[in-house]
Amino acid sequence: MKRISKIKLQVFNLIFLSVFIYACSPKLYLDENKRYQAGTLSEAQIDSLHTFLKQNERLTLKDTIIIKYDFNKDDCWNDLSYQNAEFLNNVRWAFQKNIQEKAEARPKVAIYQYREEGKSFSPIKSKGLEIETDSGFLRKLLFKEPTSCGTSAIVLSNGKFLLVKSDPQFSALILNAKDIEQKLLENLVK
Repeated sequence: MKRISKIKLQVFNLIFLSVFIYACSPKLYLDENKRYQAGTLSEAQIDSLHTFLKQNERLTLKDTIIIKYDFNKDDCWNDLSYQNAEFLNNVRWAFQKNIQEKAEARPKVAIYQYREEGKSFSPIKSKGLEIETDSGFLRKLLFKEPTSCGTSAIVLSNGKFLLVKSDPQFSALILNAKDIEQKLLENLVK
């Protein structure tokens, strides 16, 4: 009888552990309809965001803010970790160059890169990029749900924001003003 109870307890613990791991794992969003989330920040939240971002000495705060946010323990880029150093540097350079080109083409947009505190990042995302470490402020304000391949946020001056979940290529940068407004309307109504 004790043996059966012990087995039941082990099975229960295994199921509980599996559910816990799944619940805590970053989610991967592939469905375009579920990939976007919209909302509105209060005036106080916008002021706090501006105060926080002004601490970043690399950029000047502008009307529209785009933030790429990566989460600790994300395995999105792990497949590239086994490439040689030259390949990894080329990927980093191309990623950063794309961001710089988009920033130059959009003078009223400030483009930031942040990541969650932690030590478990792919070599692609941990060296050679202009990525700041978030003290937890952005995580609490905008990036509450860990996603695989990070999340991007587009924050407009009126406080409306659009999250692009599971955004490895920083595709939020290719959305123009019309696309952003359309996605905001579609996702605020959900």
